[in-house]
Amino acid sequence: MTQPNKHTVVNADIVSATSNSNTSVSSTSAAPPTWLPLAHDLITRLRLHHAGQSSKIKAAYKKGAFDADIAEDPSLADTFALFHGDYADTETDIFEAAPVPSRQLLTAIRLAATFGTEATLAAAQDWRSVAMLMDVDSGDMDLVTDVLKFCFPRQSWSLQSPNTTEGVVTKYHAQKFWNAVDETMDGYAPVLVIVPAGLAMPQHLRHAGLPVYRLPAITADLIIAHLRAGALGDALGDEAAFRAALPEGGLLAGLGTAQACAALRAPDLDGVVQRLAAMTKADETQGPTLDDMTADSPAVLAARRLIADLSLWKQGKVAWSDLSRSILFYGPPGTGKTYLARAMGNSAGIACVTGSFAEWQAAGHLGDMLREMRTTFAEARRLAPAILFIDEIDAVGSRESGDRHNSSYRTQVINGFLGEMNAIALEEGVVVVGACNHIDRIDPAVMRAGRFDIKAAVPMPDARQILGLMRRLLEDEIPEAELASLSRAAVGHSPAAIDAAIRAARSDARHTGAPITTASIRVHLSLSTDTDPRILWRVALHEAGHATVAAALNLGQITRLAITPYGGETHRQRANNECLLSDLEDDICYDLAGRAAERLALGAISAGAGGPAHSDLAGATDKALKIETAYGLGPDGPVWVDAPAVIVLQNTNLRGRVRKRLDQAESRAVQILSKHRSTLEALATALMAERSLNAEQIAEIVEGIGVPGGTTDSKACTDSHHNPKDDARYPSVP
Repeated sequence: MTQPNKHTVVNADIVSATSNSNTSVSSTSAAPPTWLPLAHDLITRLRLHHAGQSSKIKAAYKKGAFDADIAEDPSLADTFALFHGDYADTETDIFEAAPVPSRQLLTAIRLAATFGTEATLAAAQDWRSVAMLMDVDSGDMDLVTDVLKFCFPRQSWSLQSPNTTEGVVTKYHAQKFWNAVDETMDGYAPVLVIVPAGLAMPQHLRHAGLPVYRLPAITADLIIAHLRAGALGDALGDEAAFRAALPEGGLLAGLGTAQACAALRAPDLDGVVQRLAAMTKADETQGPTLDDMTADSPAVLAARRLIADLSLWKQGKVAWSDLSRSILFYGPPGTGKTYLARAMGNSAGIACVTGSFAEWQAAGHLGDMLREMRTTFAEARRLAPAILFIDEIDAVGSRESGDRHNSSYRTQVINGFLGEMNAIALEEGVVVVGACNHIDRIDPAVMRAGRFDIKAAVPMPDARQILGLMRRLLEDEIPEAELASLSRAAVGHSPAAIDAAIRAARSDARHTGAPITTASIRVHLSLSTDTDPRILWRVALHEAGHATVAAALNLGQITRLAITPYGGETHRQRANNECLLSDLEDDICYDLAGRAAERLALGAISAGAGGPAHSDLAGATDKALKIETAYGLGPDGPVWVDAPAVIVLQNTNLRGRVRKRLDQAESRAVQILSKHRSTLEALATALMAERSLNAEQIAEIVEGIGVPGGTTDSKACTDSHHNPKDDARYPSVP
């Protein structure tokens, strides 16, 4: 039990933070934290402890009385009385004679912020209390334990903490630790269980309703309290100005105890600020906010809404249970998924904790990997409110994968990840943001709502988005007309590739002494300057054919058309249907619509519909073959054939039926496109000019040609007729 406040020796340096008219703190400063009185008390106790360690005090204590030497030194006599007796009504300054190690001082202040008030601390010391002190950095375990013992030397407070090996709690030590915690339930002394970050609490304790306290992250208040208790306290006159100079809270929160104390050892306040800025790398981590992003893609809109809801929660206007608390961004490499996640953190003004399966797996075997995963989740909880960004989530794998190699390892990784996602969903303040390239490789249990509430595609940017990116990166260095032309030519390149090309072009300009040019950027993006217009027109017609047939048959919304350096792209949001034979025939017609458009408008077809396994022709052939062999909708009736297509198609009769279905589908596509030729050519013309069209632009052109009654399913997957570099579908396009 702590001594009454009236007997507490208060540090003259730190007390100025709570003074009224005599305070040197600016009137615009934030209100003093409510935990400051408790911090004063704990700091005093620490100083008394260290004063009591001097050789003279120890000698006096052994003798049980003051000898002549002690009597000649009043400050030591008062210190002896304070430390080994009741607190005295004295203003004796013992602090210069008993300095407190910086890390212990900061830890005492953090503990004060943890418990808040004397009353809360007293409740935790009640003989019936078993309380949890969570999220203590493994490197600070001994530090926290020592400070608690020094501040409460006469308390029968049982402190329980696990043993560590090189800063790591092994599985054996963790089990032994939790067994020891269970055994304390038999005693009659208060228990404080010190739990390191990343160590999961057993379920029976988690559901027991025990008091849980979390050691707070580093904040401006903690730093100022530490400074006021030390040599720089007198220099801290304009507290508001000092606060404004500090890195923002999300960056400070990422500091460890040793890092913060290294900054606080600076000789002056400017030095403290400079060291903290260097440690947090504030100049490098300041990235764009969501307001700076020019795109209005579904992913950006979803991110903005989530951050807006988070802001309302921070203001107390929305309950945490009413929020979407997780989002998964997926798409090709380099499209800015990580960039978008960091923009969310910057927009919300909160910490952004990052992790990835690659980093976790690099730690070692399964136990090491799971430990690193738990540590990342624990860090996010400690810094809450925070963004937890997890990259490369598709590396988690799927338990439904046909690959049985290392299936046991993969299952344990998935189960461990699910456990962490479930645990973090029970607590307030952490928004989980995931990113991956291959959403189809993720276990369905990871994908379900509650783990990832929102799934948002992050595709390659269109011409307008690229123009906005280039405006931001190049400002006024290149005329707008040139920039617009360059942005159209750069369709198909990722934001990362465009950013790299501009940086390379700037390097060229520095070494030649000339201004940066679009020609230099084109070179670094490998953009051709002499592309045959006939090639562009064929690509545009091909993709417009898909879009026109999709609209005519109500096969779903075409969300994007693009001409890229690697060919053409058509992205379709599939329509919801009953999977009837007619539905499958419509899909085959759509697959072959690009080929049909070339035949209709140009009189000859290219190899562009064929090529790799994801090509138009491959998809159409697969559907036609499955009608005959897997869906039970062909002339042979309900017969299912389990054999590779290359073997099944050796049957000439079957191959002939598949060929007939494909020919009929292409002929039907030609008929549809003939009827809507003006729409086909209008789409192709617009696509050739702009190089990319979004859903609104496409819908405006194809409006009115569909059959009434068609519906789309917003949850359906996206079709992409995309030609990668290794596909010879078309010659290179700028």
